[in-house]
Amino acid sequence: MSLIRKLLTAVGLQGLLAPAPQKPAAAEADSQRAVVRKRQRLQDAFIVSDGMLAPRACTLREMTPLGGSVEVWDGAIKPSLLAGLVTLYLPGDHKEIDCAVKWRRENAIGFKFVSGFRPPRRAYR
Repeated sequence: MSLIRKLLTAVGLQGLLAPAPQKPAAAEADSQRAVVRKRQRLQDAFIVSDGMLAPRACTLREMTPLGGSVEVWDGAIKPSLLAGLVTLYLPGDHKEIDCAVKWRRENAIGFKFVSGFRPPRRAYR
């Protein structure tokens, strides 16, 4: 809403205004999708793969309906351990999900979900 609209509405003269243009439904859906895409959830998590002896602590930086990114606290993970599928565990939700690693930059890892959320299959500490 423009400043003039707000002022005229506040003074009670909104009848002088032309009707506000309506956004097309597609544009409104795109703006809502952008908000979902940019939501940032800083949340503690654990990441584990078949080759790891113990789960590694990480911080969930971003999450979308299709994937997300984490920042691993321990940067000494061999890249070969992150090839293929990994499991992301969210202790706040008590759920885990299988993920495919899509990219890696220093301590940051981007992934795509390949399963749905489920109760944990192992103990995380």
